[in-house]
Amino acid sequence: MSPKLKILCIEDNPVNWRLVQRLLGQAGYDMHWAEEGLQGYQMAVELKPALVLLDINLPGLSGFEVATKLRQNADLNGIPIIALTAKTMKIDRETALVSGCDGYISKPIDPFQFTSQVEAYLGGQRDKVDQGREGAVLRQFSQQIVEHLEARLKETQESNRKLQEAQEALEIRNRNLSRLLALSQSIVAEPDPRSLQTRILGRAQEDLGLKLLHAFHVQADGGYFEGLRWVEAGSEMVAPIRGDHILPVRLKRVMHEGPIIGEHLLQSPFWDPGLALGLWTQPSQSLLLPMPHRQVEGELWGFWALSREADRPFLPYEVELIALIGGLAQVTLQNAELIFNLSESSRALASSYEIVESAYMEVHQAQAALSQRERQALLGDLFQKMTKRLQAPVSTLQVQSSALDQMEQGSGEWKHSVAQIKDSVDQIANLVKALTRRVGKQENARPEWIHLDELLAQELELISIEGHLGDRDLRFEIGAPLAKVFGIYGDFSDTITEMVRHALGGPTPSPYLLVRTRVSEGKYHLEMEDEGGPIPPESLSRAFEPFSGLREAHQEDSVLGVRKPAPGLPSCVQLMSSYRATMDIKNFGEGTRLDLSLLLDTEAV
Repeated sequence: MSPKLKILCIEDNPVNWRLVQRLLGQAGYDMHWAEEGLQGYQMAVELKPALVLLDINLPGLSGFEVATKLRQNADLNGIPIIALTAKTMKIDRETALVSGCDGYISKPIDPFQFTSQVEAYLGGQRDKVDQGREGAVLRQFSQQIVEHLEARLKETQESNRKLQEAQEALEIRNRNLSRLLALSQSIVAEPDPRSLQTRILGRAQEDLGLKLLHAFHVQADGGYFEGLRWVEAGSEMVAPIRGDHILPVRLKRVMHEGPIIGEHLLQSPFWDPGLALGLWTQPSQSLLLPMPHRQVEGELWGFWALSREADRPFLPYEVELIALIGGLAQVTLQNAELIFNLSESSRALASSYEIVESAYMEVHQAQAALSQRERQALLGDLFQKMTKRLQAPVSTLQVQSSALDQMEQGSGEWKHSVAQIKDSVDQIANLVKALTRRVGKQENARPEWIHLDELLAQELELISIEGHLGDRDLRFEIGAPLAKVFGIYGDFSDTITEMVRHALGGPTPSPYLLVRTRVSEGKYHLEMEDEGGPIPPESLSRAFEPFSGLREAHQEDSVLGVRKPAPGLPSCVQLMSSYRATMDIKNFGEGTRLDLSLLLDTEAV
């Protein structure tokens, strides 16, 4: 199957192009379209079509110029170029042939004959100028080219003139914007609102050559608009305008429409009220700039009224500059007011802070005194319980000491009594040692060598004495009596207490607490098992995550009766990390298993 023949149509009218495309596309041709002459030439170079349909009246390069340019390209010289022209005079058609076209088809196109006309030119048909008329037609063609070039030259000159005017206006605008930028940078640190307005009004008057310039802005209560008027080398206050005056009331309705200028202002309902207030004179060129409130929707923040000579209308770039200067005035005034309010608030806050700081110191002192009293009360209670716990071993010492006096040294009974005495003495020594450390752990925070199992036994004994275990069965399996670590007693005491608190803190009271220790692969393991109920997987995964309780306050697993990890476990992990220790928790049986794993030094095992 042979490929479709390509036909390029250079036509600026989309309606004509769609008709050509529909007629020739249905006839089996591959259609391409260019909207203007230069684009058509470039597409012809790329496509090398079988035929070019060329509109004579094109924007930019005319059809005659495109035909001439196509004929100058050796690669395109053999392609038939057919002019599409609405001109019916013979000289116009002959001009098309002289410029390089091989034929012409009149517009409007006859849809019943158009396809056969194109196929005739594809088949080799060529139109020619009558013999003897080539010279006249060439002269006509040259005249058309000259006229076309003259028209293009005039268009270029007019474009250059407009471009020069635009460039001059742009330079003026850039100078004004540069000066406005310098002004905005210079007034950043200006705290006085009156001084700010005076400097900004002075710049507006200088840049725009104004005779009259009034600036009003609403007061905080919205009851009236305070005004300034520019005078020579300064500003002066003018009579305020009530908030319910007809001018601001009417301005509020159109404040988002921008500046009101010239004849529009003269014919507006604002002219007479402004004239009565002395905002402008007649005759003059005047401008009214409303300023919407930036923080309060639908409210008028202020307005400017400007006036100058009647023969100097405001140019577009000047109107833009006025809007920018007005916006700068609004922003800087609001910032100055905000800075003033912040300064006042800062002074008040500083005074309040001094009062709060003084009150805090008094509360802190009272709290310290209260903590000391509470601590003394707790220690007194603990001493009382210790006394009761020591009664049994002391009584045993008394009985066994009396029995020793009557026994024969070296007998079995004597050895048994000595062993009981030693055990009772060890109990007393451990209890006294644990109590001494508990009492002085805040003051004694120096590191020391600690036997971990011994410390664990002492802490569990104190916890039991304090009544935290209740009637639970304590199962203690010592498996690492020689393991020791160089550290601070209070760190391990707090960690053990928090682990026990977790084991005893389930919603279902655990009947026992199993505490097991062992050394494995250079690590000391402390395990605590309970039957206080399992923990939901989501809470279990966050057991050592700081502040996890804040997030769980909005989760389903925070409902009553559902177990959660003890809130102090994350702090234990942070505390033990300095000892190269890790903690793990998992559900185990009807409760949980908590494991503290501590890496030991070689000499500490």
